[in-house]
Amino acid sequence: MLDRREGEEEREVRDVLLVEDNLIDAQLIRRLLRRVSSSSYYRITHVRTLNDAVLSAEELTPHVILADLNLPDSRGTETVASLQTSYPDVPLVIVSSWEDEAISLRSVKAGAQDYLVKGHIDGANLHRVIRYAIERKRTELELVRLAHYDQLTSLPNRTLLRERVDHALARAMRAGSGVATLILDMDRFKEINDMLGHEIGDKLLVEAAQRIRDSVREQDTVARLGGDEFAVILEGVSEAREVLPVIERIIDSLNEVTTIDGHEVNSSTSVGIAMYPENGNDLSELLRAADLAMYQAKSSGRGRYQFFADAMQEEAQSRHALEWALRRAVEKNEFELVYQPQVCLRTGMVIGVEALLRWMSPTRGLLTPYHFIAGLEEFGLINEVGEWVLQTACEQIRKWHAMDLEPMRIGVNVSAQQFEDPMLIDKIRGALKDTKIPPELLELELTESCLMFDPGQAGALLREIRDVGVRIAIDDFGTGYSSLTYLNEFPLNALKIDKNFVQSVESTDRGGPISNMIIGLGQNLGLEVIAEGVETEAQLSYMREHGCDIAQGYLYARPASPEDLTPWLQANQRIPETYIRSIPIKTHGDETGT
Repeated sequence: MLDRREGEEEREVRDVLLVEDNLIDAQLIRRLLRRVSSSSYYRITHVRTLNDAVLSAEELTPHVILADLNLPDSRGTETVASLQTSYPDVPLVIVSSWEDEAISLRSVKAGAQDYLVKGHIDGANLHRVIRYAIERKRTELELVRLAHYDQLTSLPNRTLLRERVDHALARAMRAGSGVATLILDMDRFKEINDMLGHEIGDKLLVEAAQRIRDSVREQDTVARLGGDEFAVILEGVSEAREVLPVIERIIDSLNEVTTIDGHEVNSSTSVGIAMYPENGNDLSELLRAADLAMYQAKSSGRGRYQFFADAMQEEAQSRHALEWALRRAVEKNEFELVYQPQVCLRTGMVIGVEALLRWMSPTRGLLTPYHFIAGLEEFGLINEVGEWVLQTACEQIRKWHAMDLEPMRIGVNVSAQQFEDPMLIDKIRGALKDTKIPPELLELELTESCLMFDPGQAGALLREIRDVGVRIAIDDFGTGYSSLTYLNEFPLNALKIDKNFVQSVESTDRGGPISNMIIGLGQNLGLEVIAEGVETEAQLSYMREHGCDIAQGYLYARPASPEDLTPWLQANQRIPETYIRSIPIKTHGDETGT
């Protein structure tokens, strides 16, 4: 702040609150400050009692306080404590007599920035002490801020959150009321961060923090726990119905489109809620319960909330056990691939195989993806395992081609999370380069839901994949929701009829008509149609009669290891159209159709 006094150049203005009951001492300090510096102008407010100083706190925001320890209504360190309470961010300099020096030293230890001895003060010394006191207080406040506040969003961090929750729980205990603890986790934040960059991600977090803050009351606490996770503490609530309006405001606010540096960002948040005293008696217990509830909400879909229930604790223990087992499985290479042949219904040729992931668990035996794919995605392991699948499948096709078998393509499943991996294209190119197989022999299988979540982005990535030369198929077609417009625009090669439709063509339900519709759709769009899960000759006949191109299923062979499937391929790579020879092969106990 600058102030131009008449006839003088601009000088820095420093407001001083002088707390001194001795008028002569007060007048001396005024005179010293008036002529102390050519660069500073001190504007002094003088009060004679501690009570007057405290009452002035609502009106004054001084740069520094100069205070005598012994006042008519306060003595010693009590004066320091009261002034610090009323002016917590203002530096304090004690001005007292020689006989009070010991108390002055104790006052500095109690929080004052410095002290001066009356009778030994000159203008230069007074000016220097004030300047240093202001700098020390500024440094002290910055250290406190660094220790208690998140640097990006300026929200309280875990340390300050713990202090506030301890106070909130103490107040709730005295009042017999409750406290709600909310954990909020932004959905798809990693994807946004990876696609648009960390700078956009940081700005999104700042915007989210402000929206959450605007959605709660002034007395409620909003903190950043780290990453894209926030906590909200609501005091004075005893029932879930009292919390719901706040949660709905937060979710609605974060669901609004955010424009950052020209990018429209769609975000949402999942919320878990724990209540004091029902779900915990301290911050650690409440955060743990709210965290479990948040994961339950996230698993139910995006932009949802969930209150903690006791059953979640058992689920959490199972999830932790699964996470440990899956991480060990990745580390110890417990995953393996089995392969199921695909047969052309016009020529009888084995034109490809689908690679299917299995987990040889040391405690549960051979497991299908139903038991572990969701876990791999939840624990962030799917991209690592998916890259291994891609590399291993391509290498296996290379080995089969080296045996002089007819060229076959390899189908590899890609999950929604893998499809969002910004490194997917590089991994595809890497696998093709390492194994030296032609790109047209690799077919990626994706689900409808994976493609329709963001059709524009999906289309762009699919075109990039096709530019590499890799084939694209929609797996389990008919079980999701596809826009015919986007289906026509996507650069696809094949549709795979879901096995539930294939296996019900002999019944009176709609499996047959739906299968026939998919075959017709594929023909009209110039796409191959693959029937998966073919188990009977009647199912096969239906598919052939209605123009289906390719079939796979138990009628030909169960999924098998490369060692078991190789002799079958050598004996059956060409199958007569009028006869299907099914040679039993070792299956490692697998009983799934695909």
